[in-house]
Amino acid sequence: MYKFLYISQIVYNILNDLKYKSIGLGRRSYVFATMAVLALAVFAFPYSLADHETVQSDSRILFDMNSVESRVQVAVVEALMLYASHGTEAFDIITPEENAYTDALYVFVLDADTLESVASGAYADFAGVIPDSIAHTDKPVDDILAEISLNGAAWVEYMATNPDTRTIELKSSWLYLHDEYIFGAGHYLPESRVLDVVEDAVLLYEAEDVKAFDIITPDLDMPVRVFTEPEGSETGFGVDIAVSTSELYPFVLNATDWSTVAHATIPSRVGACCSYAIQNTGDRPIEVITEDLHRDGGTWVEYLFINPDTETEQLKRTWLYLYDGYIFGSGYYIQDSRVQSTVEEAIHLYTSNGMDAFDMITPDATVQLATDYAFVLDGATLNIVAHGALPYKVDTTHDVLMHADRPLERILADLEDEDGTWVAYMDENPYTSTDQLFRTYLSLLDDYIFGSSYSMPDSRVQSLVDESIYTYRSHGIEAFEQIDSGELNRLGIYPFVRNLTHIQAHGTNPGLIGPLPEVQTARTYEETWNEAVEGDGTVWSQYAFISPYTGTDQIKRAYLQLHDGHLFASTYNVADADARSAVDHAIFVYKHNKENDAWIDIITPEEPIITDKLYPFVINLTSWTRLADGVLPERVGVRETILDTATRPMDDIIEELKTNGSVWATYTFDNPAIRADQIKRSYLELRDGLIFGSGYYVLDTQVQSIAYNQVLEYNHSGRDATLTEINVIPDEAVSTYIFVANPDTDMVEAQNADPEILGMSDWASIIAITDKATLLKELETEAGAWVGYKITNPTTGQIEDKRAWIIMHDGLIFGSGYYASDSTP
Repeated sequence: MYKFLYISQIVYNILNDLKYKSIGLGRRSYVFATMAVLALAVFAFPYSLADHETVQSDSRILFDMNSVESRVQVAVVEALMLYASHGTEAFDIITPEENAYTDALYVFVLDADTLESVASGAYADFAGVIPDSIAHTDKPVDDILAEISLNGAAWVEYMATNPDTRTIELKSSWLYLHDEYIFGAGHYLPESRVLDVVEDAVLLYEAEDVKAFDIITPDLDMPVRVFTEPEGSETGFGVDIAVSTSELYPFVLNATDWSTVAHATIPSRVGACCSYAIQNTGDRPIEVITEDLHRDGGTWVEYLFINPDTETEQLKRTWLYLYDGYIFGSGYYIQDSRVQSTVEEAIHLYTSNGMDAFDMITPDATVQLATDYAFVLDGATLNIVAHGALPYKVDTTHDVLMHADRPLERILADLEDEDGTWVAYMDENPYTSTDQLFRTYLSLLDDYIFGSSYSMPDSRVQSLVDESIYTYRSHGIEAFEQIDSGELNRLGIYPFVRNLTHIQAHGTNPGLIGPLPEVQTARTYEETWNEAVEGDGTVWSQYAFISPYTGTDQIKRAYLQLHDGHLFASTYNVADADARSAVDHAIFVYKHNKENDAWIDIITPEEPIITDKLYPFVINLTSWTRLADGVLPERVGVRETILDTATRPMDDIIEELKTNGSVWATYTFDNPAIRADQIKRSYLELRDGLIFGSGYYVLDTQVQSIAYNQVLEYNHSGRDATLTEINVIPDEAVSTYIFVANPDTDMVEAQNADPEILGMSDWASIIAITDKATLLKELETEAGAWVGYKITNPTTGQIEDKRAWIIMHDGLIFGSGYYASDSTP
């Protein structure tokens, strides 16, 4: 026992000495030195740790942030010591009775022959399982085993679920072969990078004292004013972001009153009191966070904050470190990290398996409800060689990079110079079947571009759900009152809470609290609940509804997350979200291409475009002329007319725009797809004296929703019941009737319009003027298609031009459309 204590003290002293010398050592030299000390520990510790109930390494007491690799190795040494004294009983000691969510390092043990898990410090149910991460390492498994057999140990990188965030992240682990078992522990690289940023800030403070705060904070007089959010909107406070960056950045708070004394991206926060975001959206009350800081010196905190690179609120995981009366902090946005991790996982697959990885990334069939997926491009041709959600896109060109927020040449140059780069572009969300703004991370390796993305509309509702959950975690059931009050509502989206049978809180209509309303959803209420309970706790769903803004059927997309027996949820109107996406994309183009007003030509085509896609436009607020237009270049320089036919006075709209920074407006305007005036709902955002706008035509979204809702009905009620219901002809004819056709027989299976009035059926009219084979091929790979043809309007009895949206589902064509006379406002 005395020998154990004596050697323990020696090892402690050496490692503690390395702690202070590590700043001056090269990283590789430090790691080698640490490993030598650990080797001494392994051979010198044959004695038992009788009271050792958990095998987790303290994250602060012995080592500074730069020594994370040595802490990993120490965790492995502790496991080895436990095994030396307890044999295989140590595996039960290592493994918790329930899954453990802990900030400490944890160890795991694998059988060296089978690679099955025999112990895990975080996951109680891992015994006997071969971890998926084994197949996703940065080198082939055989090479890893050979290296461990030769050297006794090896560092490997792979993807693994972080038990604290419950998201998949890149992990670096040290594996040690002993007695036919592989003992391992690791650290999650996103978190380690944050620790390094905080330590650098602390070291700067030690060297420069309070002058460090001025060095950290950008010049307050700098002319850049990228983003202003009005009081009372998404963040709850006005904020100017002076530096838009995708890099990690530090900030410093006063430990007494939590006021900001330095901030690397938002200089206007300096002097601001109380850290609004941490106090109001933190994962636990600020009093508890303060206690944790004083007890442990450092702690992880999760809360909602503006991502300066996206200008939207997102969930952030931050390390806070108490030192000399100040709290030094830095964090990463979990959504960004998840996308980067997906890219890194794809790269590891390629590193280990070569081009076979492309087949491993690409599924056999379209993944309808996946949200995180990777894709791979040929760097020379931009052809897709792998796609994790849409296999039919393989061997097609990923042309969206040609229309990103900056020229392709600059993107490729950034890829050559950096490990990875972020881009923004419009692309089809495979789950809404519409174009939305995507934030995409790209990384170049061996002339292949590896990428992964997330939809900005999806991100916004996910963040709102996160905020609702964190409000509940801080305030308990009182959070429902905050939700009901509308306090958490944001522009166009709101939270609500439900259980299996009832709505428990609602951000816009507390009157809905009670039994769940009858709505036709992509998943039934029970299916949604079961998916959350049996899966990872999160669910996406969609449904059709009557929009209070347009009075017509539209499609909504919902995100739900299970927490403490409740499903916290938020939804967005797909049409509204798509319009805002087009505006956001135009603003990104403007931000990155201001020199010589290059953004104007990027937004405006050289020749007129006839398109079904949403397009952006830009108006000069002072001169009230159009500066850029996404479809008709001849509109540029012309006096603006969009608000001349608005549903409310133009002065009221402009005043709201100036006050809030954004506004929705409804007016009549030319639909370039049919060259006729229609009612349009547009999102307008003010930036630097410019109005960025985009909108959708209400009739288009109405018939899309009608067709989609029948597909949902078909899925829930079955073929016979759905077709029987559609086949009922109403007493009063409607022009937006539904029709269902069988493309194999070209027979109409059902329609709720009198066939004697129509004469020729819709499907016969379509294939009479369209190449049927080409149309069917398009419908097999796309979510739907617009078609134009002539047919009798059942409400007027006249033959008119008709525009219809058709969907192929289960071998049938579902459609709904409107006539030229419907376009008249």
